[in-house]
Amino acid sequence: MVKLKVPLFSMEAKGQLGPRLIYSMRGSGAQVRYQEANRDVNTQDQQTKRGYFTLGIALWKELPEQEKEYWAEVSRWGYANV
Repeated sequence: MVKLKVPLFSMEAKGQLGPRLIYSMRGSGAQVRYQEANRDVNTQDQQTKRGYFTLGIALWKELPEQEKEYWAEVSRWGYANV
């Protein structure tokens, strides 16, 4: 088995190479890891939750700008003053 001292001969690479190789720096040094593809199980529960997010996005887009600014301010302070 080969033991590399430097991951794929790269001391300071960061980011993604292709769809699967991820270069990063860790406390222990440079690292290259293989990113598995995520599976989309697509269950009924998952579809319901995706529907809620889609509805939420559509409702947000319909809000007046003044109300969007109010909620942006709430998010900065962490609580609503209602």
